[in-house]
Amino acid sequence: MSRHPFILAASAAIAALAFASPAAAQLSQNGGPVSYSADNLEYFDAEHRLVLTGDVDIVQNDARLRSDKVTLFFSQTTATPTSTSGLGSGDIERMVAEGEVYYVRPAQSARGNRAVYEVSQDSVTFSGNVVVASDENVIRGDTLVLNISNRRTTIRPTQGGRVQGVFVQQQNQGQTQQQRAPQPTPPANR
Repeated sequence: MSRHPFILAASAAIAALAFASPAAAQLSQNGGPVSYSADNLEYFDAEHRLVLTGDVDIVQNDARLRSDKVTLFFSQTTATPTSTSGLGSGDIERMVAEGEVYYVRPAQSARGNRAVYEVSQDSVTFSGNVVVASDENVIRGDTLVLNISNRRTTIRPTQGGRVQGVFVQQQNQGQTQQQRAPQPTPPANR
């Protein structure tokens, strides 16, 4: 396989992410262009699969996904009769991130050992040592399922374990910050 078709295939994958419709693969609610970097990129034409490995960093608008490995799976159902094989012949139907997965958006973050985004279900499932943080709120569990379209989040514990978390009320946040502020020292009496 020559390098030219390989680079063309990789560019098509990123373009598919960048120009996806709202129901298609998106990292950011606001959409926009997708940029990426990785130590290695490999495309398997017969399997319609793109694999990015080694310090993978994918950014779209205000969202960032980092992991050791990201695999993109493409469908053929949207191919036109005149299209050729390759990444341009289908939409992204699934994205799998593995190994120290971090997903960060403004004021929110999630981490886990693995994350799977299913476009058809519009859901993301994080698994393995999951930690979700929003401002000062933190939730820990084994599995996080985020249904994007209906804005429903489910966190499950490990078997026999419990979900754990800390919620900080907004009204207490201001009081806590005031309590932490250094108090002026009264002048010494002479």
